[in-house]
Amino acid sequence: AVLLESTMHKTLLAAYSSTPDTWARFCAPGSVSDFRPHNRYRMGSFSRLETLTESGEFRNKPMPDATKELISATTKGNIIALSRQAIINDDLSAFSRTATMVGRAAALSIEMDVYDTLALNAGLGPLMNDGLALFNAAHNNISTGSALTVAGLDGDRVFMAQQKDRAGNEILDLRPAVLVLAVGLVGLARTINLAVYDTDAVGANLTNKFMVPNRVVGLFRDIVDSPRLSGTRRYLFADPGLAPVLEVAFLDGERNPFLEVMNGWRIDGVEWKVRLDYGVGAVDFVGAVTNAGV
Repeated sequence: AVLLESTMHKTLLAAYSSTPDTWARFCAPGSVSDFRPHNRYRMGSFSRLETLTESGEFRNKPMPDATKELISATTKGNIIALSRQAIINDDLSAFSRTATMVGRAAALSIEMDVYDTLALNAGLGPLMNDGLALFNAAHNNISTGSALTVAGLDGDRVFMAQQKDRAGNEILDLRPAVLVLAVGLVGLARTINLAVYDTDAVGANLTNKFMVPNRVVGLFRDIVDSPRLSGTRRYLFADPGLAPVLEVAFLDGERNPFLEVMNGWRIDGVEWKVRLDYGVGAVDFVGAVTNAGV
């Protein structure tokens, strides 16, 4: 078991790293030091400085209140056993197949948990510390329902740019960087994002061969499509490095699964235990907008 542990561990990590995932493209990775709930603070702003008149006195400016969200890690894992007979009757392919399956399972656990979190409350995301879903009218991050068109995405862009900070003092002027939507919509979404001319232009514009420039060309640096989403709802995320919305927090920042091995005693064979410590949660709402589509 000890001699084969290194081989299996390398295979597991290779499968874990190579399994396609999308969560890292619109979620922020984080770290927690233990399994207790950890705070994620979001500060307000001071807005602008005040003008002083000649011989005027500097006035105190109140410190804006911070708000917080909570995120915690849990342990996911399993034990995989191979009997002595299976080991004798097979070569290393049994170990590599098992390690590959376990590595994929670890990677898919995170992927599925992220989309399960996003799907809560009919696609409006998890409840936050204020008792409201991530996407809520009170959070000013649900734009008016519109079709996936140039005009619709431009409306979403304008809506996100008008979001204010928690104190209501400053317009954040955030811009969408990542579009997340169902796999059936990605073809149209990519066409719109790359088109030089407005794909919505019809009628006289085409008859007169007057090509209208596409006002949202290159709006998104990344478009994420997933079969774990369905319907017409779309999500627009700002750069998660600037305005994180969903976070995947790993215990001590360790993103790789951990593997332990033990020889059987009562039953001949080898057992491997694999575990991964992480949690998924919403840490802010200002950096994303959703549109139900039509």
